[in-house]
Amino acid sequence: MRWIATLVLAVLCTCSALAAPAGFNAGVIRLTVVGEADPFDTVVFYPTYEREVPWQAGPFTVEATRNVPPVPDNRFPVVLISHGRGGGPFSHRELATALARAGFIVVLPTHLGDASGYPRAPSQAQILIDRPRQAEAALNAVLADPRFSASADVGRIGMIGYSAGGYTALILAGAKPDFAYASAYCANHDDPGSCPRSATRNGANGTQGRAAVPADLLAWQPPVDRRLKALVLMDPLAMMFEASGLSAVRIPTMLYRPQDDSYLGSASNSLAVVSGLPAPPAVHIVPGNHFVFIDPCPAAVAASVALICQDAPGVDRVEVHRQIDHEVVDFLRANL
Repeated sequence: MRWIATLVLAVLCTCSALAAPAGFNAGVIRLTVVGEADPFDTVVFYPTYEREVPWQAGPFTVEATRNVPPVPDNRFPVVLISHGRGGGPFSHRELATALARAGFIVVLPTHLGDASGYPRAPSQAQILIDRPRQAEAALNAVLADPRFSASADVGRIGMIGYSAGGYTALILAGAKPDFAYASAYCANHDDPGSCPRSATRNGANGTQGRAAVPADLLAWQPPVDRRLKALVLMDPLAMMFEASGLSAVRIPTMLYRPQDDSYLGSASNSLAVVSGLPAPPAVHIVPGNHFVFIDPCPAAVAASVALICQDAPGVDRVEVHRQIDHEVVDFLRANL
């Protein structure tokens, strides 16, 4: 009977090996998205069999090989990542690399007008309208690109949003914003992350009442992408969503918030999302403040942007990201 037991064990091991996801290397390209507004860059990380060759994107080391072919004869889920205010695609390069190695195609648009290294949009209202449009345009451009059209699984699309990228993700998932509600909030709260001074001057927030909301925001019909099947929100900017505005977001959601909410008040942002979604999201609380979700800063820039780069004593951003990368991969594998 021993040979039977050995045979069963061998079969089980073979099945486990087949079920285990194959490991890939990470490739990366840039593409220019051309649409109805100004063209903007989008960075795409993806699985490849080619050897990884790190390179420098300004001060950032990118652990993915440029312009190599994606893995052939496979269909991979697609993840859209929306960066925060004043960030960029490489703010989340390590998460994108981890996802590519795990078998995801990762789309990271540059939110022109709200990105580092580019002129600021003339108004906060323009940013709020442009962000979802840019994310949608980037996703569609990658899905149509001949390098990815054969390997992107359009039935398995998810989205990750950090800070203002969380607002962007919620909009595309079907949330309905109430900008008058946000305006009233900013008139009565000192919340630097939710209500930046430029936003109050430009009219999207800051003065109580519907009259404070620009006409273009009042007339705007936010886009909804029914292809999204899962969301990951990292300390999302969400004070423009009441519970009724979140009622249409019915896809699996995981939410991260930091222990220190002094920059972006949790009561009207992350906690409001947790209580407002029809199905409570999986919630993870991590050490640090709002900026801990940005990749660890290179030494060359850490001193010049201390607010973003320097963590409180005892906060290990590298370890925080190692844990987040693992959890996000597991969550998206389970829900896409």
